[in-house]
Amino acid sequence: MGKIYSENQNVSKPRKACPATVQFLINYSKSLDIITYNNIQFENNLN
Repeated sequence: MGKIYSENQNVSKPRKACPATVQFLINYSKSLDIITYNNIQFENNLN
């Protein structure tokens, strides 16, 4: 089983993200608010 996973380790190439995608993810992370109350996490998207 070790032979199966060790053969093709360098097959994939890193991809470059589109600037619009990066900007979308940055804006989404800025609007995401996580509140913890009594060991329960609430996720809010502040529009």
